[in-house]
Amino acid sequence: MTFLRKNALLLFLAFLLPAGAMTLAFLANGIYWGGPVTVLAGDAYHQYVEIATLVSRILHSGGQQGFLYTWTSGLGLNLYAFASYYMGSFFLPLAYFFNAKSMPDFLYLTTLLKFGFIGLSSWISFSQMFRKINRWLLLAFSTSFALLSFLTSQNEIPMWQDVFILIPLIVWGLHRLQDEGKRILYYVTLSILFIQNYYFGFILAIFLVLYFLARSMWQGFKWRNFLNFAVTSLLSGLTSLVMLLPMYLDLKANGQAMTTAQSLFTENSWALDLVAKNFVGSYDTTQYQAVPMIYVGLLPLIFATLFFFVKSICLRVKIAYGVILAFVVASFYLEWLDLAWQGFHTPNMFLHRYAWVFSLMVILMALETFTRLREVKLVYILSVIGFWGVLFLVTFLIEHYHYLNGTLLAITLLFLAAYVILLLGVKKKWLGIRLFAPILILFAVVEVGVNTYYEIAGVKNQWNYPARSYYEQEASTLGSLADKVQALSKTTFVRTDNTSPDTANDSMKFGYNAIALFSSVRNANSSAVMSQLGFATDGGYLNLRYPGNTLLMDSVFGVGYNINLSQPAKFGFDTIPDSPAGLSHNSYAASLGIFVPGGYQDVHFLTSDALTNQTVFLNALTKTDRSYFTPFYALKTTTKAAIVNNLGRITLTQALGATGDLSVTYKVEVPAGVQAYLQLPDVTYNNPSVHNVTVTTPKYVYTVSTDSAGEYLNLGIFEKAQALTVMLTFPENTQVSYGSPAFWGLNLATYTQAMTDLAQNAVTAKTLKNGAELTTDTTASGDLFLTIPYDKGWQATVDGSKVTVKRAQSGFMKITLPKGKHTVVLHFWPAGLSAGIGLSLLGISLFVVSEWGRKWFQTRRASENEGIEIA
Repeated sequence: MTFLRKNALLLFLAFLLPAGAMTLAFLANGIYWGGPVTVLAGDAYHQYVEIATLVSRILHSGGQQGFLYTWTSGLGLNLYAFASYYMGSFFLPLAYFFNAKSMPDFLYLTTLLKFGFIGLSSWISFSQMFRKINRWLLLAFSTSFALLSFLTSQNEIPMWQDVFILIPLIVWGLHRLQDEGKRILYYVTLSILFIQNYYFGFILAIFLVLYFLARSMWQGFKWRNFLNFAVTSLLSGLTSLVMLLPMYLDLKANGQAMTTAQSLFTENSWALDLVAKNFVGSYDTTQYQAVPMIYVGLLPLIFATLFFFVKSICLRVKIAYGVILAFVVASFYLEWLDLAWQGFHTPNMFLHRYAWVFSLMVILMALETFTRLREVKLVYILSVIGFWGVLFLVTFLIEHYHYLNGTLLAITLLFLAAYVILLLGVKKKWLGIRLFAPILILFAVVEVGVNTYYEIAGVKNQWNYPARSYYEQEASTLGSLADKVQALSKTTFVRTDNTSPDTANDSMKFGYNAIALFSSVRNANSSAVMSQLGFATDGGYLNLRYPGNTLLMDSVFGVGYNINLSQPAKFGFDTIPDSPAGLSHNSYAASLGIFVPGGYQDVHFLTSDALTNQTVFLNALTKTDRSYFTPFYALKTTTKAAIVNNLGRITLTQALGATGDLSVTYKVEVPAGVQAYLQLPDVTYNNPSVHNVTVTTPKYVYTVSTDSAGEYLNLGIFEKAQALTVMLTFPENTQVSYGSPAFWGLNLATYTQAMTDLAQNAVTAKTLKNGAELTTDTTASGDLFLTIPYDKGWQATVDGSKVTVKRAQSGFMKITLPKGKHTVVLHFWPAGLSAGIGLSLLGISLFVVSEWGRKWFQTRRASENEGIEIA
């Protein structure tokens, strides 16, 4: 409490300066509380606003919904494993006070709070680690660290911001452990980080080993210190197994193979990258081809360089700190080192996720130098600033970095000049500390504030901060539809999906059960099966998309409701009286479980023939041998573009001087009694930013993003045979290429019979907290096939007796049932969670016992020493 009273103003400013700088930078880019522009750029729109809304809904559920499993995404999702990557935030409970419509303001508010708390934790930590530095001057460094470009340039990823509240505290804890033998702060903060964000915990663990060894060079390496560090770190890891073990098991079961280095050097790296990214306002991209985001301020950069010119810092320490910097820099250039920092998994955008380690080292070295400011000769200060000034000028003049301009060069050189004048003044004693401190703080804060403005402007130009009116319109439209589904279904389990979604995670935001998902934590096994069945995925299964599939899959996977605002109607999907436009009910949808008399036997799927896979899959469920899809063919193809057919691959090229969008028209004769589809495979575009096709028929016009949809474009229901013209338009492209198009008809009579067969052994399902309950009445024994992603965390009982949950079709589950009426209860408890809880309690116990033993030993030794002195 004494510390708080003595430093109340400084603590307030440590929080206010970065939070205020972020507020002003957002404001300068048109973003403010309740304003017309939201903070939801990139992943904030596609993931984090959905996650926050999901948490809010769980908190408001009165215990009816749990934090272990959710049905809202990917057919079902291990929410506990998902939480370890996406939901580790001190501020997430505040989502309780917001709803889907107001959630953008939650992300805006918590972003500002997080940057403020980073500044606060940094100042507290720096003031304790570097007590010789004037505490007012530390505001310059704490604000610089809080606004490092790694965070400000990627402000749309709020989960990263919490990590940087902890990092200064962990480093302070390491100093206490190493210098005083005090372990509690290090153990507690490191354990929290591992639990909160295993990904950054892994990166920090590498840094902590390197930093501990480098700091050991101050007094010489001591095995006792290293043992204390190693044991405490291991106990921290053991304590965090409550989260890490279930997460590891989930990744092991569902993760992808590790990435191997494809070349010696990283892509797009160049000689002067470190200089280019230390310009004030330097922003290239956070997508692929990015240069590491390492800026943390010119003032820290200057003093980190001066670290090597301070005589009282011995050579071995300089070498040790230099080795860490060199190792990080080498990682920017050598692909295998770059991958090693990231667990040998190539990031999906936001490259070099360890770049902040460079910034952290710069800050720590700068503070070590600032502690010895009196020793630093003026000639060294002028030489270092001049050196950086020349490097900035040369880097600009070579014109390799397109994102650097004259304005950024001028701003950077002006701040360098300001620091020359200030440091010259204090060294020559023209400025007293009382005047020097506020001026230095002002320039340092303004500098990083200007950089923050440019980083946010870069995000705005590249990712776009969406308009509030658009967000609220989507929230209102989809929210009302989701509310209607909830009112109709109540606790009965049913899936709902959107033919034209706003994001792949709409269902998470609005609370309906869906197939679609976009997440780094996902069930890759089930997504692989869904891919074989024609659903759109990507190579790493980060995406599982619903649009562009067939009616057959709707019903098999229990899509009982469709949100369809523009596409052709689907057979059996009937409009609902007194419901919002666009909502329809599928009377043929199966339940969460499908009973298969005699048992389900896995079938072999072909690599690239989704319709055949759908057919054999449904036949295996119905124990029949039917054909569902019939091809029909284009009678005529017309286009104004040049068209080339090369081994079945079609290329359309806009004629020179032609106006209007690139298009092609097919005339077909659709057979009677079918749901018709146009299969358009593997579309590529010459415009990298627009990947859309507009489908026009006499009754419908709709647009599909082929990057996030399957190959099967719905053409509508055809009860009678008729001629049909289908025009495909590719806006804002002058050349497109796609595989040979094919037209298919799903025979409605056969489809209806198959769904009737499935319904003979009716299964009903309702949702439970972290589980589900299914009831069935069968006339024979067999398997209950569950369209739930297989996970070892599932436990099941049949009529109260525990049974084995078996894997089916590699990605799903089945339970064997005897004939008759049965109640099946499914409960999800993440694999490894029980063991993780036990191991975490063991870790806490061992730490408490070891801490007590250490203090007891120290007390006894002290008393023995006193006895010797008295004697």
